[in-house]
Amino acid sequence: MKTNNLTNSEGSSVCAPGKENYITFHPANYPDQTFYQYDYRHSDEELFSTIAPNLEECRSHRDKWLEERSRMYRLFIGFRKLGEFNSILETKQYANNSGLTGVFNLMGNNYRDRWYAFRQPDETKKKENYNR
Repeated sequence: MKTNNLTNSEGSSVCAPGKENYITFHPANYPDQTFYQYDYRHSDEELFSTIAPNLEECRSHRDKWLEERSRMYRLFIGFRKLGEFNSILETKQYANNSGLTGVFNLMGNNYRDRWYAFRQPDETKKKENYNR
């Protein structure tokens, strides 16, 4: 949807989830050319922004972003996002090596997993208990 302003008074995007907003502008160094500043907010609230000479190119960039996103796995502990990964194995290895405890949530395209990581005793305590 074409709009007059992409941001609110605090500088945050006003794009609603699942919607697109764009404005046209003329850059100072190319005053004869029109460019599009394009925002798309995914339904999970992540914002995609791009600038291109036409709206079709902006939407093409968005579609590529959405395709890449659908192949990614996102890891959370509670509501805190820890990162995005290319495979389930890579994600679970990161979680195991993070040293964090709590509920891990792994989300990807048509994939969900959740597990609780307990606090692990440090190596010195393990060795002391083994030697007794």
